[in-house]
Amino acid sequence: MLAIFQDLSWSAWLLRLWNDVQGTVLESIRGLFTSVFGRLPFLLAALIVLVIFWLLSKFFRYLFMAATRRTGTDMRLRLLVARLIVGFVYIIGIFTALTVVIPSFDLGSLIAGLGFTSFVIGFATKDILNNFLSGILILWQRPFEIGDYLFIGKDQGKVEYIGVRATSLRKDDGELVLIPNGDMYSSALTIRGAGAKRRMTLKFNLGYDVDVERAKEVTSAALASTQGVVDEPKANVYVTDLAPEGVLVTVNFWLDTTENRPLAVYDRASIAIMRSLRDAEIELFPPGSMIVQQPKSGVVTEPEEPARKKDEI
Repeated sequence: MLAIFQDLSWSAWLLRLWNDVQGTVLESIRGLFTSVFGRLPFLLAALIVLVIFWLLSKFFRYLFMAATRRTGTDMRLRLLVARLIVGFVYIIGIFTALTVVIPSFDLGSLIAGLGFTSFVIGFATKDILNNFLSGILILWQRPFEIGDYLFIGKDQGKVEYIGVRATSLRKDDGELVLIPNGDMYSSALTIRGAGAKRRMTLKFNLGYDVDVERAKEVTSAALASTQGVVDEPKANVYVTDLAPEGVLVTVNFWLDTTENRPLAVYDRASIAIMRSLRDAEIELFPPGSMIVQQPKSGVVTEPEEPARKKDEI
């Protein structure tokens, strides 16, 4: 009898527990549906707010693109600013929708709470932000264009792409260099416009016993027959220094960067000048008398001539 009573007690307890759990679950589901249906007007209002702000973002984007169509602003910069406008309007719409759904939502408190976090994120990404803002300024001011030839620090090359983060330069040897826009904006740049004629400089020495005027004529004729050297501006050949190692001659000539590679033209011009001077029996880098300087006394003496052999009897 005791065992039967205990079995009945446990059965009643389990039954009572199941009824309580079932009632709690049903009450929770009922409360959830009640709260959802109760907030349904607010959810619909928030959805309408999002749709309105979406339409506003499209309108402001169209308005901005139409207003800047004839300003000559770079297309990539226009698209970037248009996307920023759309994103800003979206964010405002989301916050407005949250305010409609959750009346207790306080945007000011959220911004205040994100203040320190924003400072940390900004400090960690300062280089990225610097390159980003520099890229925007470069696209806005357009100090150089695609196809221009740039000299920046130890790098030089033709501009192939101007991005928001970095600018791509194609060097003369074919290598591609990515330079952050922060460096491009804060460093000194030498810009040669696309299609502009580039001046090349070549230097060599002649002996003092050489007819310099004739050597200049031979050099000018060699440049005139070199492929890639333009006729206008005309090449210049000048004596620029009288040094112990000889007469320094400086040659300036121009080439069209759209048709020729600078190093290739420089190579052809150098070979043509050397060949023409050799054919004219004009010697480059002539050997002079050897000068010997004593390490201690610093006296400069001429080398002694080797003793001549006596004639055999």
